[in-house]
Amino acid sequence: MDIETIRNLVLRNRYLVKQHSLQHGLKEGFGPSHIVEAIHSGRIIEEYPDDYRALVCGQATLEDGLAAYVHVVCEINDPDQVEFVTAYIPVEAEWEKPPFKRKKRR
Repeated sequence: MDIETIRNLVLRNRYLVKQHSLQHGLKEGFGPSHIVEAIHSGRIIEEYPDDYRALVCGQATLEDGLAAYVHVVCEINDPDQVEFVTAYIPVEAEWEKPPFKRKKRR
């Protein structure tokens, strides 16, 4: 899976925002359009090939006008659709700045 494949599916409106992504967005102040924005500006930072998933980190401008990093777990089981399984604003205690790499556990 590569970021261009994900972006091309999004450009063709071949994506599904799953319930878990919507729930996190409501709690954290972002919506589907911010997820799409993060995909267009982001890059893959982790891959989970056994699950056909990848974690994308990108920036989105939230409703308050502030830019925030958003992590989006993408899954491609069908070559003609990407699913956004979950999306969230990364927790600073768990991720380096910028949040492209997990912090090492002590």
